[in-house]
This record gives sequence, structure tokens and C-alpha cells, in this order.
Amino acid sequence: MILSLSCDNDLCDPENFPDSPLNMPHHVDYGDDYVRYTYVCINGYNEVWNYEIVNGCWETYVLTEYNYLCE
Repeated sequence: MILSLSCDNDLCDPENFPDSPLNMPHHVDYGDDYVRYTYVCINGYNEVWNYEIVNGCWETYVLTEYNYLCE
């Protein structure tokens, strides 16, 4: 499991959800102060990109997990 964090000043508009960081996500969850993009089988891994509003800006948290079912 790999976890990475970032804060991008371009993401300081809490009125607009950040765009999908990769191509078409497998699943998207939206909340009042978060959006979660889920990707399956990206180079053999599943990736979950979480964006949360922290101190008025969108912060990014990425969870990467190996998927042995990917071909």
C-alpha cells in the first residue's frame, strides 16, 4: 500500500470539485467536502484518489493497492 499527500494551490476553489486525475474512473463518490475517484487495474494496481477540503483548499490523498486479478 502506498499513500501520498499533496496540496496544490490551484485547488483552492472549494466551490468546484477537482477533475479526475486520470482517464475515466471506475467509480466516483461525491460529498459536501470531498470527492473520491476509484480506478481499477492501472498498471496492475487499484488507485483511489481522495480530495478533501482542508483549510479552504482541496488536498489530495492517493491510496494504491496491488490487484492480482489484473491481466
